[in-house]
Amino acid sequence: MDINTLKEKALPFLKTYWFSIILIFCSWFIVKQFYMTIEYNILLAVSYKHVFGFSMIYFVMDNLTLIIHEAGHTIFGIFGWRFLTVLGGTLLQILIPFVLFIASWRSRKVIASQVSLYWLGFAWLDSAAYSADAYTQDLPLIGNLPKSSHDFLNILSDMNILNHYMTVAWIMFTIGFLILVTAILLPLFKTQQTKHVNLDLKI
Repeated sequence: MDINTLKEKALPFLKTYWFSIILIFCSWFIVKQFYMTIEYNILLAVSYKHVFGFSMIYFVMDNLTLIIHEAGHTIFGIFGWRFLTVLGGTLLQILIPFVLFIASWRSRKVIASQVSLYWLGFAWLDSAAYSADAYTQDLPLIGNLPKSSHDFLNILSDMNILNHYMTVAWIMFTIGFLILVTAILLPLFKTQQTKHVNLDLKI
């Protein structure tokens, strides 16, 4: 295969999947972090050292998610149901990127859809780590709140499944991982959708 033929095949591929290639590396970093967090050391959720190029991306995404999480407690607290108030933080941090994904996908903005899915996957992984801390409550809470304010301690206790906190954590981790894989493969779905468009313009 000569250089020109290689270019002809490589360029369309890169044009379609260049952002997916970037997401492979970004996904690897956070999947590794949260796997190690849940499996070995829960404090890696707040002390993990990312490579410099990714550390800024993680910093922005993590803090934005935290702000939305805290806002969720306030917003869902309006309904006056304690369980929903506690769950509201996790609910909103998952709901916002999901809504952004739906909106961008309907607008046929593939990269925006991928970014939204990546953020959604991160939100699930972040929640998985929080769930894995439900029994010991080792993670520091914002505002130096007491351990009794731990979201997943309260959520899982109210649901009478606190003893299954690690099962819940791994289920959430798996969901987050699958969403990240979907984000990487999303252009493939778009390509398949385009192939099946009906171009019959006969009057």
